[in-house]
Amino acid sequence: MSLTARDLLQKLANDAGLSYHTIARKVNRMMGKGMGFLESARAIAKEHGLSESKYRIDAEKIVKESEKILREDYTQTLMISAVLGQMVEARGKERFPAPAFFAFIEVLSRITDAPRDTKSETSTEIEDRTTRIIELMTTLVSVLCEWSEKGVVGVADDCPESLREMARAVFRKTKLLQGGLWTCISCGEIVNVKETKALMCANCDSSISRSNIHERYDHLTGRNRTGYGRTSSEKSED
Repeated sequence: MSLTARDLLQKLANDAGLSYHTIARKVNRMMGKGMGFLESARAIAKEHGLSESKYRIDAEKIVKESEKILREDYTQTLMISAVLGQMVEARGKERFPAPAFFAFIEVLSRITDAPRDTKSETSTEIEDRTTRIIELMTTLVSVLCEWSEKGVVGVADDCPESLREMARAVFRKTKLLQGGLWTCISCGEIVNVKETKALMCANCDSSISRSNIHERYDHLTGRNRTGYGRTSSEKSED
């Protein structure tokens, strides 16, 4: 069973005797018409006389692997979060899709026990783990959410029950963003997306702009911290 969309599509391409890019384009077109990622992959498998049941992704294992990476070291997790935060505000090929970032925030909120600075990762190691998190999160939202040409439109029918609340959170935040609004990742206030900076409202960004990187991170995630990405007050609101 595959853990990432890339792995599954590569397996499908190999089995069907087609190139990876051919399969990926077909899946993108089918998803644009309202089909789910797995539904699209299985439809292509059926076209080529392949067993549809071979092409599955375990969303719960994706979350477990992501949590394992994020629990390894506090500073590593800080750096991964900073990179993804920059990428979600980027443009073009470097942009990290907002729904995948929202899924990352949900996973991050479950992490409560990452040790501080237990080892020194190289920049290459952090880059590799960031790339892995990107692959895992983009795959996760592809499986958990229902998609159309307009983006996320709901929770996928085959979303595991244990992850349905996560999928609903991704959907809610994506719809909010599509409406031009953003939830500040520091104070939780809903603000106009055009008035944000570094994923925060102007007030929060200004109040911590002179803090060092660890203080900034603790401020973002440490208000009665129950996890890296969510506070006790936010949990009660979900």
